[in-house]
Amino acid sequence: MASQAQLLPSLYALLPADQLDLMLSRLSLLALHAEGYQVRDDVYLATHPVIPGQNRTLRLRARRRRRRRVSIGNPRWSGVVENADRPEGWAYSLAWVSPPLSGREHSEMRTQAYVGLDVAGMSQREDIESFVEALGFKHSHTYSRNGHLFHIPVPGQTQHTLHLTITRVLGTDDKHVDHSSEPYLVQLQPGRPVGAVAPRGELSLQDMMRVMQDVSSRIDGLEWETGR
Repeated sequence: MASQAQLLPSLYALLPADQLDLMLSRLSLLALHAEGYQVRDDVYLATHPVIPGQNRTLRLRARRRRRRRVSIGNPRWSGVVENADRPEGWAYSLAWVSPPLSGREHSEMRTQAYVGLDVAGMSQREDIESFVEALGFKHSHTYSRNGHLFHIPVPGQTQHTLHLTITRVLGTDDKHVDHSSEPYLVQLQPGRPVGAVAPRGELSLQDMMRVMQDVSSRIDGLEWETGR
């Protein structure tokens, strides 16, 4: 079953490889905590039944689950997050993701509509793939992102955080290619999608975009873009 459509704004930047350690140290001062981040996204397409020539997109995401290792007496941030967690398998999520929305209200960020699909009863990847194919979607491409995830607080909010990731983006043919000198992709998003209009006490899309602009302006060394 699909949930109600919400909106997911994003900002992007490129980080030179030789500045990674410095940026990790800077972000540790802003973040509630940091963790290793490893996802694989499989993108599926189907012809839109109403709009000729336009495709619908489903994204199957597999995210590496990790068990946090707690060391009493050690500082919260050690500078290396890959070894701080132990892998515990994969968690799967399925979502319909729109192309970037046009319009003046979306011009400052790349904003996509997002509808999560319930796959709670399907724990195996093969089950989800069969479900997607039964909906008429065909596999288009796959890419992986490996790196770091920072959870950044939103002032005055306990229900929302920002997610900032620093990752390398790899295609299926990139596993044996040396990427050590290539820049990292930095992405800033809400921890969860938001509504265009929010109930009292919640953040609307415009509220969240203002928060993201404020946070991004306080991170030195990055030139932010919309990714369009």
